[in-house]
Amino acid sequence: MKKLLVNVFALIGLMSLILNAFKFFQAERLTNQYWKNCEKIEVGMTLNQAREIIGDLKYQYWTQDKKSAEIIVIEYDDKLKYTLEYDMVFAGSDNMRLEFDPNTLIVTDIFCGE
Repeated sequence: MKKLLVNVFALIGLMSLILNAFKFFQAERLTNQYWKNCEKIEVGMTLNQAREIIGDLKYQYWTQDKKSAEIIVIEYDDKLKYTLEYDMVFAGSDNMRLEFDPNTLIVTDIFCGE
């Protein structure tokens, strides 16, 4: 009975490991696709056009999940700076960012990594 119980828990652990690895690689593949498409973005585009090129426009809810970006508002030199930040690639040093004007929704600056 003890051996059966150990085998059941080992099987549950193995299935959990496989599921988590699958989720990780799926999210990483999507993040890498966003980073590749970032090079096609140009300053002056609308935020909607930029998101369409990146590929996350189909995710309409801007929440921080693995499929879309997060809106970050930072006060810098007494001005508010609005950016759309995407997930970092595995072992990356910084997030991909699109800075935009909140009134016109025009992309004003792009950071696609170094």
